[in-house]
Amino acid sequence: MMKTNLKKMLSILLCLTMVLSVSACQKSETASKYKAGTYTATANGKNGPIEVEVVFTADKIESVKVNGENETEGISEGALEIIPEKIVSGQTLAVDAVSGASLSSEAILKAVEDCVVQAGGDVEALKVKTEVAAAVPTEEVNYDIVVVGAGAAGTAAALAASEYSQSVLLLEKTAKPMGAGTLAGGLFAAESDLQKAAGKTVSKEWLYDEYVTSSSGYMNSLLVRKIIDESSETVNWLIQNGCKLNLVDAGSGASYEHIGMPATLHGYAEGGAVAVSKLVESFKGNGGTVMFSTPATDLIKDADGKIIGVMAKKEDGTELKINAKAVVLATGGFGGNEEMLRKYLGANFSFGEVSSNLGDGIKMAWDAGADELGIGTTQYFWQTFSPEVFGSLISTLGDDWFSLTAFSFYPHLRVNNFGQRFSDETTVSDFAIHGAQIHMQPQQTEFLILDSSVLNQIATKGYVSVEDHYGIWKDNRQFYMEFNEPNDTDTLIEKEKTPTDYVPLLDAAVGSGAVYKGDTLEELAKNMNVDYETFSNSVAQYNHAIESGKDELFFSDVTRLVPVVSGPYYAVKYSARNLTTLGGVKINEKIQAVDENFMPIQGLYVAGADAGGMYGLSYVDFEGGTLGFAYTSGRLAGINAAEFVNGK
Repeated sequence: MMKTNLKKMLSILLCLTMVLSVSACQKSETASKYKAGTYTATANGKNGPIEVEVVFTADKIESVKVNGENETEGISEGALEIIPEKIVSGQTLAVDAVSGASLSSEAILKAVEDCVVQAGGDVEALKVKTEVAAAVPTEEVNYDIVVVGAGAAGTAAALAASEYSQSVLLLEKTAKPMGAGTLAGGLFAAESDLQKAAGKTVSKEWLYDEYVTSSSGYMNSLLVRKIIDESSETVNWLIQNGCKLNLVDAGSGASYEHIGMPATLHGYAEGGAVAVSKLVESFKGNGGTVMFSTPATDLIKDADGKIIGVMAKKEDGTELKINAKAVVLATGGFGGNEEMLRKYLGANFSFGEVSSNLGDGIKMAWDAGADELGIGTTQYFWQTFSPEVFGSLISTLGDDWFSLTAFSFYPHLRVNNFGQRFSDETTVSDFAIHGAQIHMQPQQTEFLILDSSVLNQIATKGYVSVEDHYGIWKDNRQFYMEFNEPNDTDTLIEKEKTPTDYVPLLDAAVGSGAVYKGDTLEELAKNMNVDYETFSNSVAQYNHAIESGKDELFFSDVTRLVPVVSGPYYAVKYSARNLTTLGGVKINEKIQAVDENFMPIQGLYVAGADAGGMYGLSYVDFEGGTLGFAYTSGRLAGINAAEFVNGK
């Protein structure tokens, strides 16, 4: 009996020991998953470092917080909110980038990965995606009209169509309204109510001639004329639907070369992101339906080639078949698609400002039989710093990095990577022209040359002593928002008049890849890595043009050029800035996609940057052209699609 009880007791103790051992092992494994604490790390996004703070408990990622970033307002917010949320909710690094903010998304994930390593976690285990249990069946829905893309053109198309039908669906692959229209400054018009009230109506003939000049005739003249004729109604219609616009004088947005031109620009009073969001709300108020995070993948055709719907994919992976009587494509061009950029622009290219613009609509239209037009047209505009330079520049200067762009508005000497002067410097604030000029240089690069005499002059008298760009608007304030930031002539006047010593900023940026310095021109050339003989000849030719009163090379107004005479010297290195591509699909004046024989693809409309025919190879040389075409072509596409559906 005692033996039996003893055996039972030993068995129980053995079981308890095993249970405790297993429990201890499990506890040990759990305890070793992370070293509890708060960790920080940074990784480079689109515009420089993104810093994250990650809090770990012993067994999980407690929180992820973005502490510092310089990403583009209106584009990156989705990534800054969604990526941390998905990491924490899923306890995973296997998170897909947010469409439209892939570089920001990847930077956050990389920084969090760094924090996981610091906390002793298993990065590879966190990157493993869990298998989906079973395929989700296709969902099928019906609408009269489907619009693909919730930028300026797509939102306008959906809103206009919703005034004729409550059965309109707006698809957007990003988590919020997106596109160049959310970043732009404003749109053009010929005879808007704002222009009439100000006594500043613009001649339709003048606008048409500008398109002819900039395209050298390589344009769809009927389409151009239709857009011009409808431009004023578009502005009035946008205002009626909650979009606040201010008519501003040409040149008041820093394009000094445009001063005296007609006042075409109806600038966003609250910024593009606010304007497009308000239009989306107006669309929903008309009974329209919006689906964000829902990319379209294919058009649906019947046996006769007529477009009868769209295939899409919902955020949960569900395939969505959308039957429709008409489709409008407005996906913003292909500025984020490296393969297409290389193919159609060549090796010398820059990415567009909106990385989610991958040419989706263009490729779908081509697959449906639409012809190609304008695929090589790109809106190079002003200049920027290369992605390689951004990270180190922002790390060095913080938010002060933007001050290094101040020089770019004035007619300082420019040379390319070979040390050659390559343009009339007085055109540098004619942004479309100078943007194209930089694009044509090796590696799309220019060096702006500053000498100590002009820097001393600016430090004592302000930049207004070099050239007065805004004094014409003293007591006549011009205000609008561009890139969702204020453009205010009162502020610009004061800034230009204020003495500013840029030398400490320049010296701090030496070594970042953006700024180079030399006590002599020879030393500067060496540091810039350009041929000294070529560079010195460029400087000599430039200075001689100023001294002689005649520029034999580029026929500049030499009275505006800034001499390069005394060291130390500085060079600021800029790159071409690509806002977006501007074409791809041939359309007619009804905004219908057409085939190689100019015959319409029934039920298919293409608006905004996906559509070709408005331009030659570059942007028009007046203000508001791109956004004006986006909104007007979108509005017309929505109206015409609704009429097509209604049998008109």
